[in-house]
Amino acid sequence: MTMRMIRIIGAWLLVLSLSTGAQSATLKEVAEAIKAKDFETALVQLQEMAAAGDQTGQFLLAMMYENGRGTEKNEAEALKWYRAAAEQGNASAMNNLAQFYLKGKGTEANPAEAVKWFRKAAEKGNAIAQYNLGLRYAKGEGVEQDLKEAFSWYRKSAEQGNRFGLFNVAYAYATGEGVDKDEVQAMKWALLSADAGFKRGAQFAAFLKSKLTEEQVQLAQEQALAWKKAKSQVAEAPAN
Repeated sequence: MTMRMIRIIGAWLLVLSLSTGAQSATLKEVAEAIKAKDFETALVQLQEMAAAGDQTGQFLLAMMYENGRGTEKNEAEALKWYRAAAEQGNASAMNNLAQFYLKGKGTEANPAEAVKWFRKAAEKGNAIAQYNLGLRYAKGEGVEQDLKEAFSWYRKSAEQGNRFGLFNVAYAYATGEGVDKDEVQAMKWALLSADAGFKRGAQFAAFLKSKLTEEQVQLAQEQALAWKKAKSQVAEAPAN
């Protein structure tokens, strides 16, 4: 089983922890089938859910078609079900649908349509979509190039702990792209990216460290620690 499929199962199990009733029972069966590498059974169950209009089933079915699990790989069919789930408000499906339009998978490439769906997902708070939308602004793909807007979306993604967003915020501060240049801030965000498991973040932090004074490095480390502490406190705060 590939690491990608393990991540997919993890996402399903997360859904299970938030679900109740018939959907939860069906998704549990799907997860068990995937663990047993019985992709055909999982596919049938997801097809039934998707046909009944269940957006989670539609999203997961699209992933099965995209990855060729339990069936032949079929990008057009994956596109169909990503769109179905996206139109019901599934932010992850919106992001994946945008990727299909960006790369021309299952359809002709359409950067403007990709930006439309990245934006919808980003505005719903999807961290990877926020990062992807930032990239489109940085590259001028499907939208007029705007480095300040790119930085704004990278920052939103970074504030949710997305390692790619964290890295791009660091790079923006180091280069002054879309924000005033600030090497201490660059170091702070590079450290956070590295802490999130991004190898390039660790490499970039090492590079920046060689350029900064000990005082600057210490300040960046303190700021990174304070950011992590603040996020931890928010996560642990009881719901009202």
